[in-house]
Amino acid sequence: MQWAGAKGLINGPANKLISVYQHEGKELSVDIGLTVPQEVEGENEISKGLLSGGLYAIGHFEIGTDEIPAAWSLMYTLTSKHQCKPCAGKSFEIYQSIPLDQHPQDKCMIDLCIPVQMIDLKLIEEKAISILTECDTAMLASVTQEGYPRPVPMGKIKADGISQIWFSTGTFSDKTIQFQLNPKAGVCFMKGGDSIVLTGKVEIVSDMEIKKALWSDWMFAHFPGGVIDPSYCILKFTSEEATYWIDNEFVKASI
Repeated sequence: MQWAGAKGLINGPANKLISVYQHEGKELSVDIGLTVPQEVEGENEISKGLLSGGLYAIGHFEIGTDEIPAAWSLMYTLTSKHQCKPCAGKSFEIYQSIPLDQHPQDKCMIDLCIPVQMIDLKLIEEKAISILTECDTAMLASVTQEGYPRPVPMGKIKADGISQIWFSTGTFSDKTIQFQLNPKAGVCFMKGGDSIVLTGKVEIVSDMEIKKALWSDWMFAHFPGGVIDPSYCILKFTSEEATYWIDNEFVKASI
């Protein structure tokens, strides 16, 4: 881009461009092109393509040239959502060449290419499960009627990996009432420098067999009536998406 700007190739209403090509991983060459015809697309998709240098995350954008720096920033954020991470290699831009009569003025179609390697999502999830196993307490967040998140520390009583986590609480507590009105929830836990944030939904469990199975004697301090105490309540959190920060790697994934 700096070279193109210095040559005046991206100035003016015609917005001439540079097309970049890779030759068998040895060198890059350039060609002059023109911009594309349509309006800016609201959705920017990431794909993974094999170029001569290896695996690349490729983002397709239809934007103004002044928006390219922001697009690069977005690309590095989006790669983590596709279980990729940037690796050694040269990132570069490819400008698509379109016939002059289809040229849209002030817009260009551009592919932003970042060399990446795949993240071992299974290994990341296994580490997250191990961290949760060692954590007695997690933060459980509900949403207040005013729309604010309300995180509270909760002792977990059971977990199925990171997919489902059970907590006990009071039937008439603020959080239980909030989950009755809005089941959206968040859970986070950490160990050392590693942390995991889960988002999903909470179900208020009414099945007596499940409540019996999850009962422990320490709960008598909170629910003197035991399993049949009307205040005894079980919350079942089901994960939908995870954000991991583990071993200095930031990864987002669906559960």
